[in-house]
Order: sequence, then C-alpha cells, then structure tokens
Amino acid sequence: MRGLRSAGFTLPELLITVTILGILAMAAIPSMTSFIVTQRTRNASMDLASAIVLGRAEAIKRNTTVTVTANAGAWNRGWTVAAGAETVRTYTDYRGLDVTSAEGSSMSIGNDGRLLSGPMSFLVRPEATSATTDVICVLVSGTGRVASHKGTC
Repeated sequence: MRGLRSAGFTLPELLITVTILGILAMAAIPSMTSFIVTQRTRNASMDLASAIVLGRAEAIKRNTTVTVTANAGAWNRGWTVAAGAETVRTYTDYRGLDVTSAEGSSMSIGNDGRLLSGPMSFLVRPEATSATTDVICVLVSGTGRVASHKGTC
C-alpha cells in the first residue's frame, strides 16, 4: 500500500522564501531611489522644453506675443504659458528639484517664434545633491529652438 504524500509548501519553506525576497527587495531600494530622482529630473526638463515649444507654436498660430513665466517667480514652482490674458497651459510645482535660469523668471516669444527676451538657459537638477550626473541643461536659442543635454550649461 502506498503512503499518502502531501503536496505544497511547508511553513518553514514559505518563511525562508519570504525572508529571501525581503532581503533582495531591501538591496534594490537604494538603486530605485536614484532611478526615481533621475526620472523626475528628466521629466521636468522635458516639460520645460515642451512648454517652450508650445509657447512658440501658440505665438505663431495666434500671431501674437506669448509669455512663459515662472510661477511665483521661481521656475521650480512650475511655469505658465500665456497668450495675453489667456492662460494656454500651466505646469505644476516640481518639488525636490532645482530649476534655475540666470536670464530671469520670464520669456517672451514673438509672433515669428523668436525670443524677444534673447536666448535663455535653464539648469534642472535635484535639490539635495551637488552631483553633476543628474543635471540637465535646457538651452533656448534666440530663434526659439530648444535643445537639452546632460551636464551644466
């Protein structure tokens, strides 16, 4: 006669597996934090570039001057694209990021798509670091073309 054999996991096997998975997850958390910071920096720089491109397109389409202005005078608090008194789009706060421009807190784009305020550059980086690995420079030429690259401006 055959003996009965049970199928499945025993409690000690399950506890060991859960413990090993917990240790592996704890080892992955620091690299995940770095990944999240890098992605937030990239997203903010892409949002800034797209806001400028939107402003340029709206200026040409509406045949009027469009402004891209930092919210509350600080670029890391977001920015607003406006055509006259009409707000085209508002970008929200970027907490934990430092978004700066030496050229000021506003830019004007003429009806031909060129910057009336002259060329501008923006530095986007995490607030809590001085490392240059997560720094992105967004450059806007006098013609209104936007380019970005890793590193300082």
